[in-house]
Amino acid sequence: MFSFSEMLAQTSPELIVDRNYLSIKRDFDESANLRVFKGQITETELSSATMLLGKVVKEETSIRFIPLVPFGWNQEYTVVYNNIMDHFVIDLPDSYEHLSIETVYPSGRWVPTNILKWYIKFSSPINETNVYHHIEFIHSLGDTISKVILPLENALISDDGKLLTLWVEPGRQKRDLIPNKQLGPVFEKDKRYGLIIPKDLKDNNGVPMQEDFAHIFQTTPPDRQKPDTNSWKVLPPENDTDDLVILFHESMDYGSTMNGLTVINAEKKVITGDWQLIDNESISLFTPKKPWSKGNYKVLLDVTIEDLAGNNLNRLFDSKVNDTIPSSRYSSSYFALSFSIK
Repeated sequence: MFSFSEMLAQTSPELIVDRNYLSIKRDFDESANLRVFKGQITETELSSATMLLGKVVKEETSIRFIPLVPFGWNQEYTVVYNNIMDHFVIDLPDSYEHLSIETVYPSGRWVPTNILKWYIKFSSPINETNVYHHIEFIHSLGDTISKVILPLENALISDDGKLLTLWVEPGRQKRDLIPNKQLGPVFEKDKRYGLIIPKDLKDNNGVPMQEDFAHIFQTTPPDRQKPDTNSWKVLPPENDTDDLVILFHESMDYGSTMNGLTVINAEKKVITGDWQLIDNESISLFTPKKPWSKGNYKVLLDVTIEDLAGNNLNRLFDSKVNDTIPSSRYSSSYFALSFSIK
């Protein structure tokens, strides 16, 4: 492979290249075509190679190629012009912030055998192409477990590209379904496992992580009880700048809980602020955008809030299709926890 300096030394063109354009300053044949290819293409491969899409702009002393998609970091390219073929690479800057994993949810080391979802929070947007191929679960002895993740056609990635949701294969986690009967549940109780993400997972610039990631956890018996909101406790803020605290007394599902909590005042106006989950997602903190006012408030709990096993406030995940909801209490879309600030 030619380095950038080697390329200049061989042909001596006045060439400038960055991620957004390639410019050649030299005498050129107006009838010639500037062509750019991804990869290091040989002369014999040119006739079958696919050119990069882009726009060619002829300027007074140079010719410029603007790619439809910016050139990738550390990616080889071939440029052909005036019967000259050269290869170039745009080196990754020393200041580049490589992709890393900030948090995995559930963050605790103990999870129920019938856990339903995992969440992986990245430092920057990821490349979602074949993302499931870069994630695996292993036994304590290092063997890979097959058919753990539900391979959705479109990966569940947040709008900012940083949070990936993984569904553990529901057909295996829910009893009496064919996958469960044929393969059994994904995890066994009282066993150690690892969630492994190799460093070849890339960000949306095509740059891989610098090191492998492993999250080790151990399973407890399956959880087949709905979250008990009667046991949840609200700790009101003691002054107008304190956080509101909710104690769940168990680890909750990150995604549904973060999206399922709303604070309203006595006039039913929503109080804007930021939620976070701490202590293995068993405690929620709410920081309001503006200082609290004295008065009565409610925390609305969407019934879709789940525990780690997918049991929501209305019903169990692992329930029979013909199970009925016994109480009219569950006909509402929300539960409510009340508190006052004096």
